[in-house]
Amino acid sequence: MLKYIRLFRLKTTVIYLFPLVLAFSAAVEKTSLSSPVILLFAYLSYFGGSFFSSTLNCYADIPADKFHDGLYKDQDLSKQPFVTGEITRAQTILVFLITGVTCVVFAFLVNLRFALFMLSAVLLLGILYSHPWFRFKEKPVLDAVTNATGGVLLLFAGHAIVAGGFPPILPSVYGWIFAIDLYLPTVANDAPFDEAAGYRTSGVVFGQKNLLLAMIPLSLILIPICVLTLLSPSINWQYKLFIGLSCPAAILYTLTCLYTYRPPHIEFNPLLLVVPVSVLLGFYFVYSLINVLR
Repeated sequence: MLKYIRLFRLKTTVIYLFPLVLAFSAAVEKTSLSSPVILLFAYLSYFGGSFFSSTLNCYADIPADKFHDGLYKDQDLSKQPFVTGEITRAQTILVFLITGVTCVVFAFLVNLRFALFMLSAVLLLGILYSHPWFRFKEKPVLDAVTNATGGVLLLFAGHAIVAGGFPPILPSVYGWIFAIDLYLPTVANDAPFDEAAGYRTSGVVFGQKNLLLAMIPLSLILIPICVLTLLSPSINWQYKLFIGLSCPAAILYTLTCLYTYRPPHIEFNPLLLVVPVSVLLGFYFVYSLINVLR
């Protein structure tokens, strides 16, 4: 069982769960959910899709992960079960089948709009990003855009659990840029291992230092969007709270990554990112659950 648990990337799962929970907590405040079971279905779909995507990523990343030194990651990727050969071909197919079916079935049990956005996110973040036929992960710029767009699709999915339409435009644009800003240090840190595997990611093509420098304008662009969001009377307080906290955090994150860059590593502990996100995620989750059960 432990070998399957090691396929589950906790940091990635928490970060991508955040937009779904955020959007749902805002939407359910104005529109009641017909049954708490619908929310359970939504989370089962998400975790099925997340496990499917992380498994596919691990399976396709064997050439790079076998070179990984395990530093500044949520786990030592050189010991992930596909690299060590602990999972057989039959077991691999079974994992993909179970997680994929779980995602699809429970997504449609929520509603059609949720299924559209959730399955689009899994298609983008799982199959198109990682599968050898497409490998958006290996394409410069497209690797970052894919991750950011997938995050926004999950924001739309969270909103669609209970409401029609879409989340507000300003938080959606902010989230897209913010996601790219978060992603760049990750792909920069992976550059030596990706290059050894023959990949042409953004980190390999543009270089680690240039990706970190690109974070400066990205974090500065967030400031006016943050101000406009906070001043808008029509945007839910949940979005304002997240953006108000994350905008200065993004600037600090950028400066910290630049300061801790010691080639070939950015010596940034991922827990400094995951823990605050998890706390805010927990707050939104509890708040939304109170609204569902009221």
